[in-house]
Formats: sequence, structure tokens, C-alpha cells
Amino acid sequence: MAVPVLPASVFPPSRSQTPVGYIHGSVFGGHAPIVNSHVFLLEATTSGYATMARPLITASSAGAAASNGYPVTQDQIAGSATNGLYYVTSNAFGEFYITGDYTCDIGYPVYLYISGGSPNSSFTISIIGISVSSNYGTYTYTFTGSNLLYPGQTIQLSSLGGQWATLNGTTQTVLGTPTASSFQISTNIAPGSGTNVQTGTAISVGANNPAIVNVALLGICPSSGNFSSGPGALRYVYVNEVSTVALGYAMAGFANDPLHIGTSATNLVGLQNAALNAANIYNIQQPGGIANQSTVAGNGTVPQAELDTLGNILAACVDSANTATTASATCKTLFADATSDGTTNGTKPTDIATAVIHIAQNPGAYNVLRLWNLAGGTVPFSPSLMSQPRDFTVAITYKNISSPGSIAIDSLGNALVPTSSSSGYVTKLSPAGAVLATSATGGNGFNSVAIDSGNNVFVTAGNSNALYAYTSSLGSVSGSPWTSPQMNSPTSVAIDSNNFVYVTDGGSNANIIRKFNNSATSSPIVSLNTSITNSCLANVSQIALDPSGYIWATVNSNGTACRLSNPSGSTTMSYASQQIATPGNVAIDSNGNGWIPAATHSNLFKLTPTGTSTSYSAGGLSSPTWIAIDGGNNVWITNAGNSYALSEFNHSGAAVTGASGYQGGNLNGPSFLAIDASGDVWVPNQNSNSVTELIGAATPTVTPLSALQPGVRP
Repeated sequence: MAVPVLPASVFPPSRSQTPVGYIHGSVFGGHAPIVNSHVFLLEATTSGYATMARPLITASSAGAAASNGYPVTQDQIAGSATNGLYYVTSNAFGEFYITGDYTCDIGYPVYLYISGGSPNSSFTISIIGISVSSNYGTYTYTFTGSNLLYPGQTIQLSSLGGQWATLNGTTQTVLGTPTASSFQISTNIAPGSGTNVQTGTAISVGANNPAIVNVALLGICPSSGNFSSGPGALRYVYVNEVSTVALGYAMAGFANDPLHIGTSATNLVGLQNAALNAANIYNIQQPGGIANQSTVAGNGTVPQAELDTLGNILAACVDSANTATTASATCKTLFADATSDGTTNGTKPTDIATAVIHIAQNPGAYNVLRLWNLAGGTVPFSPSLMSQPRDFTVAITYKNISSPGSIAIDSLGNALVPTSSSSGYVTKLSPAGAVLATSATGGNGFNSVAIDSGNNVFVTAGNSNALYAYTSSLGSVSGSPWTSPQMNSPTSVAIDSNNFVYVTDGGSNANIIRKFNNSATSSPIVSLNTSITNSCLANVSQIALDPSGYIWATVNSNGTACRLSNPSGSTTMSYASQQIATPGNVAIDSNGNGWIPAATHSNLFKLTPTGTSTSYSAGGLSSPTWIAIDGGNNVWITNAGNSYALSEFNHSGAAVTGASGYQGGNLNGPSFLAIDASGDVWVPNQNSNSVTELIGAATPTVTPLSALQPGVRP
């Protein structure tokens, strides 16, 4: 990948650092080692979204590395010595060794960036002996010696003497799983006569492929120790196209390409949580090189076959005869169909890591079929998909979440999921999907959840006519639950930037929203503040607050919506004439517009504060039920029909998804959804006792919603 020469000022200043320690690993293209690739160690930054990563290998470390036979060399295309962009080189077996006292910044994601090289090269095997066995005319040869090969690798033998010389020049495939000292091939060529041999050469020759950029997320720079010891210790890391897919999807909200990964100074948490997603997808220390089946915590199902298929798509370019002067057909197809915006007008990538970042950012673009076709032929990663997917959203499903109803994300990226069963309780999932806590059972029919600035949790219980509160650790709160005659079948709770709590009256005979004081302390003190009344609130179903503090409300019974001043409750705008048939909730964008899904006619409404109304359709809308706005002002909607797909629209109302929507994650009865600061979309599946997380599909979003910063990145 051609990288411009950059001034030293591009790189972020040094922060609190800890030694990285020794990093030993290998880089493979499919099942073949990549030789003579440049191995960089980089760190994502908080200098801004998609800013240049900070290089961690410096010239002062060259002597220590050189003493181990892995010289640190200045990258002549990446920049000058002032920039500190140095690398080590992978050897004939794809092996690399980063050594010396390199430092990373505590709490920041660190990753390997490995560019160029050839997946096919010449190397020598030191043969101690060769044994042969025959089965119906097919001979299996076992070579013993110092070898490092991979099952399925194609090699060509030469320099074999004596009775084994008949194998010279023949093309063979390595069988089984080779060890460090032996491998097998099978052929119908019988051994000749003569003596044994002591040396030989396995030849697999290819030119440098500039499209190769494989990456792997090592983890978050630890605060106690380094990557050589302690909880984050690395033994041996495996870098390939699947590790590249894992980083590409996890960091899609923070990257333009693999050299530019960063976030704002206020969203390090979102960047860290994205790194946890990469670990859920791919284990960099697990031999075999395929995607995970389950998450690190064990309660999440990872789409292994889809991730391996994406790896195969990238491998088709890596394994092709692609050079700096002549592009291969497979690389041309990949780069044409993995553009920056998913259209023919978008910027084409020039390396496989940038390509997969683009695919993650545009998972349902027109190119799905053509990309899928690239995964045919020799498949290095298995299991893989047996049929074309509708889109390339990557979704992890967390199991055993009983009757999940609504969902909200706190400031740390944890997902709070109330159950809608008769004895309601709340489950707290970590950003990586692990169950962190479960509250005591509470009211009947939990149906809406909101989080204040202290990460305290508020839930309405429709069948108990009550509001429940929990601490951030889901402990009990004094005075909870709160009930009153005016709180009849509450259906929605919302919190404003001053931590006031608003609860609907869902009864048909009252026109009230209850407003509560809330201290937002570790165990909040809550008390009734006032009641907001208006005729438009009759049987109100959902409410939301906009950045100006106005209250938006939808009424399911008559298909109306209104915008009210706070706390007087006077109507600033009524949308009663818009025919919003069976409206869902209201989501607010950065311009103060309200977006509402309408299930009956499968359409979407955009309502301005001045009363303008616009209706949108297409995008896979089918009985839409819930809506959320991400940090790029994109609109996300769950659908009760159309195979329970998700729909996405941009800020102008143009459909991003096609007629089928996004169907990753086997959504089953989705209603609510929430978007976190990593750009992940969380959806409870009411019909399958699970929660689905779409990795890197959206733009990072400010959480919790009570911050009232919609449509902008944190």
C-alpha cells in the first residue's frame, strides 16, 4: 500500500506508557506463509476519528531486534526516520519477532499492520529422513526434519537425491497438520533405488503482492505489566485474512483504512470496547487461523462461517498473481466492489484491509453477490458459507436472556436489558456480551428502560402501574418502585440532561406525563416533581426528549404525534393530520427533527420542529416498530415483518438498505434497538430469548440517550 510521507506532527504525543515486550508470531495468506512482508506495530489514537495511528517501533530499538536476527528497518515508503515508522521483516516461514523495549500507551488498542510480501516463496527443508507407505498404488511420504508448513499448502520438491529423486519437480499438497519436525505428501510416484538424502528444498515462488495488508488486534495496552507477562500476555500470534476481518469490522466506526484508526479524546471507552469485539471474533493465539465459534465469555454465538467466508474473499486477492505493475482479476473485482461508500462512485481500496473496512461500513451494498463469488475455488478457511448471504453484516447473538424487552446502553457501553415476563428483572451485559449482573425480580411487564448520567437504571412496569429504579450495578434503590393513580399502565420512560425522569400514563382516560426529580447519585433519590398534561397525551405510547428539552410523544390509538414545551405541557406543534398509522417511538436527530416508524403502512416519518412532515418508504421497511439515530444521523429501524430485518436510512431519508434490509444475526421478534459508542447495534430478540449485536454497522453514538446529544459522534 502506497503511504504518503507524513510530517512528524501527524503523530500524537506520547502518553503514559508501558513496555510492549516481545511479540512472536507468523503471518499467512490463506494457508501459505507470507515472506518478506513488513511488520509494523501501531496504536490507535484519540487525536480524532480516523487519524494516523502511532507507530511503536522506533530506530532506537533496532539494535535489540537485530541481535535476534530480525533487523528493524526503516520503511522507505511509509515515511522518514523522523516519523519513526520502522518495521521487522517476516522470514521464509512467515515468522516475525518484535523484540526490544517498545512502549504502548496504557488503555489504548495496539495492533499489527503487516504489508506486502509474497504468500509463495522458496525455503529449505532440512531432511533427516523420509519414510514411505503404500496403499493401492498411492504412496504417502513422511519427511522428518526442521519444517514449518501448513495443511493444504502446495509445494514443489527439488534437490532430492537417491531413491527419492523421482519426487523432484512434482507439485504436492501437504497433508494433515504438520508438526515443527515433519510433514506428509501423497502421490502415486513410487520410490526408486538408491540411498537416503539429508537435504532438500521445497519451492513455492511468487512475486511481491502490494495488495497484502493483514492486520491483527493484539489487545488493549495493559496497566500492569506488558504483553510479555500478566493477564494480557501473548505467547504466539497468528495473523491472516480472518484476523484482518476481525479488526476491520470491530474498528469500522473509527477507521478510513488500517493506518488511520482513531477516535476523539472523549470516546476512548468506545474504542476500547471495539477492541473487545475483535477478540470475540478471532483469537489471535489460537492455531488454525479461523474465526471463533463463541465469544470469550462463552454465552455468545459468533458467525464463524460468514467470517471465514470474508477471509476467503480477501485470500483470493492475496493468493493471486497481483503485482505492483499488473493487477490480478480477483484483486480488481475486490477493489471495485468494496468501495468507500458501497457504490461505483466510491473510492476504491488498494489493499485487502481497507477493502474489508469498507465492506463492514457498507454491508448490504450492491456488490454482495460479486464479493461472494470471490470466495469460491480453493477455500483456505473453513467452515464457510454454503450459499450467498443477503448482506455482510456480522452479528453476534448472546443467548439465555429470558424474554428480552427493551434495551439501553450506559456510558461505559454496557447493555441493560429488562425482561418482559410477569416477574420482571434487568440483565446487564458487558460491551463484550458477558452477563455482569442481574437485578432482583420486580414488576410485571417491564416495557421501557432509560439510564441517567450516573448510569442508574429506570424501568416502567406496565402491568404493575409502577416505575422501578436500580443502581448502576443493578442494586435496589430506596423508595423504588413508585406508583400513583395517575401512573396507569406506563409504557415509556425518558430522562433529560438534568436527570429528570419522565413516565407516561398509558391509560385512555388520562392525559399525563409524570415528571420526577432524580439525584443521579450512586443510589439516586427520586421524588415527584410535577405532572405534565395535554389533550394530545391521551393514551400516549412513547416519549422522547430533544436537545432543547422539548417533549415528543406518539399516540398509538389514533396515529398522532405532538411536541410539547417543558414543563408547561403546552403544544408547540401537533402532527395529528399526518396519518402516522400505528406509530412506534420517536428518535431525535442532531437538527431536532423527530423520526417515527409507522407499522400499518410500513413507512417512516420525519417531523421537523416547525411542522413539516415527510414520509419515506422502501429500505426493507415491513411493519417497522422501533427507531434509533446513530452518531452520523443515520436512522435505524427494526421490522416486525420481512424476516425481522433491520432497515437503515441516511439523514436525508434515502434508504441505505435494499428491499431485504439487513438480516444478520437471525433476528427473531425484534422490537427495541440501541446503538453504542463503538458503532454497534444492539437488538433484543423477544421470540428467542437472546440479544443480537451487529458489529461496527453504525456510526459511534453518544450514550446514554439522556445526554441529549443525538446524531453526533462522542
